[in-house]
Amino acid sequence: MKLDSWKVFPDDHPLDGVLTISLWVYAGSLLIWVIARALTGDESVLVLSYSYLGVWLFAPLLVFGPLIYRKRSKPGLVLLIIPAALFLWFYGWQFMPKGVQTADLKEPLSVLTINLLHTNTETEALLEVLDSRQVDVLTLQEVTSFHDQQLSAALAGQLPYHWYYESGGLAIFSAHPILSQEIYPTQLWAIQSVILQVRGNPIHIINAHLAKPGLLLFLETGDVGAIRDLAAARLDQIDKIKLAITDKNLPTIVNCDCNMTNLTSAYNQMASDMQDAFLVGGWGLGHTFLLPRGFDLHLGVNLPMQRIDYIFHSPEITVVDVEVVTGDSGSDHRPVWARLDLNP
Repeated sequence: MKLDSWKVFPDDHPLDGVLTISLWVYAGSLLIWVIARALTGDESVLVLSYSYLGVWLFAPLLVFGPLIYRKRSKPGLVLLIIPAALFLWFYGWQFMPKGVQTADLKEPLSVLTINLLHTNTETEALLEVLDSRQVDVLTLQEVTSFHDQQLSAALAGQLPYHWYYESGGLAIFSAHPILSQEIYPTQLWAIQSVILQVRGNPIHIINAHLAKPGLLLFLETGDVGAIRDLAAARLDQIDKIKLAITDKNLPTIVNCDCNMTNLTSAYNQMASDMQDAFLVGGWGLGHTFLLPRGFDLHLGVNLPMQRIDYIFHSPEITVVDVEVVTGDSGSDHRPVWARLDLNP
């Protein structure tokens, strides 16, 4: 195939060859990533780096697409099918209209989850979020004793039942009685599990904070082993979540700062048995992780850049509404809120 057929810029323009090579590299690297992702999962630094780019992995389409279309380059358009098809496969459903029926709700339950950020002292901002919507169950990650003291006092009337697991930095607040509570130890942060009595029906709630990807640690130390260790720890946590679900054998809701995008193999492990509430009832990208605050940089503007916080649920539960709550809560994460129908 001749390079002439790929020209986007005028003849002999030096950027034409650069664009041609860049397009080949981009499309080819995506194919390699898809294959390697299936073979290695999240243990490869390169694969994990691509997976953690999330939707930004497809941002070059905004550059290549118009240029190739302007040139009417058929080979270029054919090659662009690769990233376009992958984008639609991974993200197309998030932009489809959702037709969830709300007229005949049987047992509605509203849940909200957020990673508070252990250095965050702006608990008033979170309380404002809770005041703005109905919340029956609140799950928190990176909770300190300061957070617990402030919130337990403020929420005593609205969410009187609560369990703070200090060593794991996890807390669950509920408007419904806690029938039982259990910790599932893992290689890293343990899994918090409770059974609530919701209008006479037992409902299983899991609260989790999964292992970080370790990419920043790798950049600092060059230690590839840290990536593999954290990937293994994350899968161990997911295994314990699945064990808890099997043990209780009840309708289950899993709220977590999962520290993973939907392109990771860890996400596939979670979604194999549970449904992602945002995919069922939400719309758009649903990004929850804020930058630059997420890198401990405190500037005036923080932008949501990735979706790493999730509400999963077992198939017998129906999603009514899902929302990523905007506004500044002082954390480097945005809350995820969902209204679910328990269908007893």
